[in-house]
Amino acid sequence: MKSLKLMLYVILTLIFGCASSSTVISEFDESINFNTYKTFVICVDDLYVDNTNYPSYDNNMVRQLVADAIENEMRNKGYKTNVIKPELQAGFDIVIEEKENTFTNCETMGRYDYWEKCTINTEVYTEESLVVYVSDIDKNQYIWQASITCNLNKSKSNLRQYIKSLIKQLFNAYPKPDKVKTIN
Repeated sequence: MKSLKLMLYVILTLIFGCASSSTVISEFDESINFNTYKTFVICVDDLYVDNTNYPSYDNNMVRQLVADAIENEMRNKGYKTNVIKPELQAGFDIVIEEKENTFTNCETMGRYDYWEKCTINTEVYTEESLVVYVSDIDKNQYIWQASITCNLNKSKSNLRQYIKSLIKQLFNAYPKPDKVKTIN
């Protein structure tokens, strides 16, 4: 019975240890009173596809879904859309990097044996990050930004909900009025 509990513990540890988790990294200008802003606009330039080498990850549909989700979250924060004279600009960037991981196996048979090179396989993969920002248009500076690693290569049926969830996670890190300094 004790070995069964130990085996169950080891299996659960492996499952939860290998589970994917995305952490939101966020920062904001602490000197800004976020309560003074009322209007915003989505940055139109961010709707243009940057990563043309990765059409599965970055395309017009993905960018429109991200912009729509950002607009929805900005409205949920109490801001109103104003394309004539906005105070804030909300936008995003999709960052895609190619990375490499080398798998090795350097097991030896004898006590004094060694492998000079023990590479089994090298895999190239992409890592995506979604960066969302809000900037003060008059000051021409970012006042908040947040990022999260993601996987935008999803089926159309799952993509909309996935992007909404990512943007909601990012905006959970948006400064709350009681957490920001008030300028006197």
